[in-house]
Amino acid sequence: MHLNKRDVLTIVALSVIFLAIATWNVGAGAADYPVSTWEGTENRTFYVDLGSSQHVSTVYFLVKSGNASVNVYTGTPGNWSTAQTSTITGYSSWSSISVGSDSRYLRFEVQPGRWDSRPNFYWSVPNPTDVEPHPFVAISEITVLNQSNQKAQIVSLTNEGAADADLTRLVDEQAIAECPPTYISKMYFDEVYFARASRDYLNHVTSFERTHPPMGKLIQASGMAVFGDNPFGWRIMGVIFGTLMIPLMYLLGKKLFGTWIGGFSAAFLLTFDFMHFSMARMGTADTYVVFFSLMAQLFFLVYFMNVIKHGWKTSVLPLFGAFVFFALGFSTKWLSMWYALGLIALLAALRIRGLSKLKASLSAKYVAFFNHPFAVILGFVGVVVGIYFLTYIPDMLLGNSFPQIFNLQFEMYGFHSTLTASHTYSSAWWSWPLLVSYQGYVPLWLDITYLPNSVDSTISAMGNPAVWWVGFACMIVLTERAIRGKEILSGLKEKISKRRRAKETQVAEPQEAPVEPALAVEPSPVPPEPEPTPTLVEPEEASPASSKRKWNLAAIYIVAVFFFSWIPYVFITRATFIYHFYESVPLLCLAAAYFINKYWNTRKGKIAAVVFFAAVVVLFVAFYPVISGMPVSAEYIHKLKWFPSWFFAP
Repeated sequence: MHLNKRDVLTIVALSVIFLAIATWNVGAGAADYPVSTWEGTENRTFYVDLGSSQHVSTVYFLVKSGNASVNVYTGTPGNWSTAQTSTITGYSSWSSISVGSDSRYLRFEVQPGRWDSRPNFYWSVPNPTDVEPHPFVAISEITVLNQSNQKAQIVSLTNEGAADADLTRLVDEQAIAECPPTYISKMYFDEVYFARASRDYLNHVTSFERTHPPMGKLIQASGMAVFGDNPFGWRIMGVIFGTLMIPLMYLLGKKLFGTWIGGFSAAFLLTFDFMHFSMARMGTADTYVVFFSLMAQLFFLVYFMNVIKHGWKTSVLPLFGAFVFFALGFSTKWLSMWYALGLIALLAALRIRGLSKLKASLSAKYVAFFNHPFAVILGFVGVVVGIYFLTYIPDMLLGNSFPQIFNLQFEMYGFHSTLTASHTYSSAWWSWPLLVSYQGYVPLWLDITYLPNSVDSTISAMGNPAVWWVGFACMIVLTERAIRGKEILSGLKEKISKRRRAKETQVAEPQEAPVEPALAVEPSPVPPEPEPTPTLVEPEEASPASSKRKWNLAAIYIVAVFFFSWIPYVFITRATFIYHFYESVPLLCLAAAYFINKYWNTRKGKIAAVVFFAAVVVLFVAFYPVISGMPVSAEYIHKLKWFPSWFFAP
């Protein structure tokens, strides 16, 4: 790609910017997160001393797993009065009980409830590590919020029942326990599935979440192995992979457009996109899917352009690389298959276009279609299948046989194909690029914590309006260029005009007596000129005589991959969410970069691009609180609600 010093500096600068912003407050690390845990299977009674009488507003329980019924009493030892009864449950999340009484002491009766830790589909794919449901709760820490909305220090804990030396673990990390708690110190949204599954792998237990393949959870587990079983460890690999997507976007832009501004524009827009930022900071698998998608596209683009320049005899190694990265993405989530269909469609269209010039029978053309490299592709598909099942090696080491893993795939398909068609925060496919809907909520509300003094910490998944709206508008225009819409309309108008003139001529000219035709030799038909090999040169850049015969392959590539990654959701009947559009976001960035690259050398084009870049950054700064969880006033959050379907906090 002929990268120079300017290219490298640009890549490094944008990557460092994203890494710094995304890592900041991504989650509590080992020094700031309670790890010692009390595990209970039987009822326990104990009380804590706050050191002095004070107003107890709320009691928080950091529940690592399980559930329990808890009775909270206020008063003094031997003279208790019931304050509140509630159920605490969750997975590395906080449960709260409102008290609202003055007291120095708080007494707790904890009754563990039935807890089922068996993985998904245990009924058809049993595991040696499966444990029958039983009373169980694991609590990492208890914290108390006082009348000043500050954490009240617990001085001591006294056990009233059976001997249990581990009870002190409930209050042994008061200094680092966050109170009131936010996303910083808990799992939120689908982290309770993916981060939990990653923890299971680290603990050599069959993962609870089995509705998706293992690859993403194994990557996440590697981060936890290095940085610890804490929020930072759950999320850091997503931040790293999200950062690595920035260089990939630059390389795709540089490869497609051949210029610095083309690469910069694509990478810059992704750097400041809301969806990319929020998803990279959350401990789920979607960021890994998009990363592998971009890797596969980059390798495919190298191969595709080599075929255009050098013919089908070019090396298939880049194509093999594309299949390998597709396999890794598919081994993370099945939804990565859609964009791959677009890549195969591009390759097939190029082959069909070449065969259309072949003077042979239809059957011969059919056979020729599957000549090199399409016969090799069948072997690559085998590699994809092999890589996919290799990611299940940890499950097999934990006791699952290969037939069980194979059977698991059908269970997974059954789960996704029958998943409820509606959900409180689901949204229709057409609403995603528009960021608005007449029903439901388009920004996916991921988490919220109500803090003192009318301050909220909230996180939503949505797109940067500047990037998505401008990118989608560019995509529509680009679609016309990809299919040569103006040329098609011009041709239709010309045909209609010719027919109209022919009819007018027939009416105007008088009928003449038929004349016996003279014997003449028909001229030999002139063979049509062969169509030139497609290039990445845009029609506007070609000479007028040849512009109609050239295809805008940059536009075709962007449009084809975009619609193949988005349109399949038209036919999916299960509940869909705006994060399903994440894989299409890089294509919106490329569509906008296409026009920035095209008009950058003009004064107006450069001014428009700079204004656009500024708007992208301004919106990122303005919406940062509702995509990052940064505490901010509820009044400010509500001002960001531009449309009825935009929901950030009640």
